[in-house]
Formats: sequence, C-alpha cells, structure tokens
Amino acid sequence: MTGSNKEFRYSPFMFKLYRIFKYSPSKFTVLLAFLVVQIFITPIAGESLLLQQVLYFYTYLVLLSAVSAIITDKAKLCGYFVLYGVSLVCSILFIRTRDMNWLAGSECADMLMLIIAIWGIQRFMWLQKRVTRDLISGAICIYMLAGLAWADAYSLCEILKNGSFSGIDLSENIFVIRGALTYFSYITMLTVGYGDILPVSLMARSLVILQGLFGQMYLAVFIAGILGAFLSQKNSANPVNERTAADEKDIT
Repeated sequence: MTGSNKEFRYSPFMFKLYRIFKYSPSKFTVLLAFLVVQIFITPIAGESLLLQQVLYFYTYLVLLSAVSAIITDKAKLCGYFVLYGVSLVCSILFIRTRDMNWLAGSECADMLMLIIAIWGIQRFMWLQKRVTRDLISGAICIYMLAGLAWADAYSLCEILKNGSFSGIDLSENIFVIRGALTYFSYITMLTVGYGDILPVSLMARSLVILQGLFGQMYLAVFIAGILGAFLSQKNSANPVNERTAADEKDIT
C-alpha cells in the first residue's frame, strides 16, 4: 500500500475525497456506501434536470477521486480525465441542442470510465496479499459499477435504435429514461426479471444475456472465492493465536 502511494505521488489533489481513497484502509467501504446512498438520493432529484445533472456529475467526480488514488498507470488515468471531459462537454451540448449524437457520445464516455474504474479496483485487489473486509467491499463495488456500465450500454442501444426496450416512456426526460434503464440493468444482473421492461431488439437481448451470465458467475465464482479466502485466512490465524496463548500459560 505504501509503495503504491509513493508511485502515485504526482496525482493531482483535485477533490476532497482523494485523500480518503488514497490513504484510508476503508477506501472501498466508503465508495460502496456512496454507491448505495446514491440509489436513495436519485429519486429525490425527481424530474429536475438541474438536480439530476448535478448528481450525475458528482457521481463521476467521486469515481474520479477513487480512480486517481487507486490506478498507478498514468496513461489510463489521463484517459479517464479525458473521458470525463468528453462526457461533460457532450452532456452540455446535448442539453443545449437536444442532438442525440451528443448524448450517445456522453454515454459511451461514461461506460468507458466505468470500465477503467472496474479495472483499477480489480487490479488493486489482485496486488494485495491479504483479503480484508475492505477488499470484500471492493468486490461489491465492482458488481455495482458493472450494473451502471451495462445501463450505459442499454442507453446506447436505445439511442442507436429507438424502441430497443418496451415499457419505457420515451416522452420522459433523459434522466428518467436513464434511471429506468439503470433499474432494468440491476434487476437483470440479479436475475429478478419483473417483466415491466423488456428487451426487444437483438442487440438489447444479447446484452441482457451477457449481463445475466456475468451477474451469476461473478457472485458464484469471484465473490464466493473472496469470501472463502477471507474465512480461510481468519480460521488459519485462530490456531496460531490459541497456540501462543497456550505457550504463555505453560511458561507462567
């Protein structure tokens, strides 16, 4: 961890959360808490374009802070900054012009940013020698970020081919539609499938199949593996502590 910080000493301190993500031993727990809280805050913004826009970009500012503290590859970090700028510019131009091409550019940049964030968290986790509770939180963060990335893919699918999903009111503002696709993304990944929103186009159905497979395999293999390693690590430490206590008792 210390070596990682030294490698990243040139990171710009652009956000207050940067220091938390960089130095805190509970960085992923903080990020997970933010992602969970966001689920409850988003409906409060309602249909207000201004509030939704502020919440939208604040979310990616938090991710930018986390990525800046975790990723040591400067090329990927610079790419993340560029993508954030592209997303911001495209979103502003879409609000001004209502041209769907700008919205497609924003969604594409967002999806790539999420993929970089997932890659950064995954790589950071693999470099750790011990499994901690915070790393388990990091694994859950990857799962939640993957849901957002698929929601961007669904948005792109709907933009490129209108009517790719049924059960969505296209007369609503873009953030309401985006929220509906985010909801659809998570219930697909959890394989709940209420049936209120359905994939219609071939591309949408292909994306749904891939997400369903990812959601099940990730929980069954990766999360289960991390939890197993954590419990095994915890159990293997207990006999050592017991032997030490017994030795101390014999000495006395």
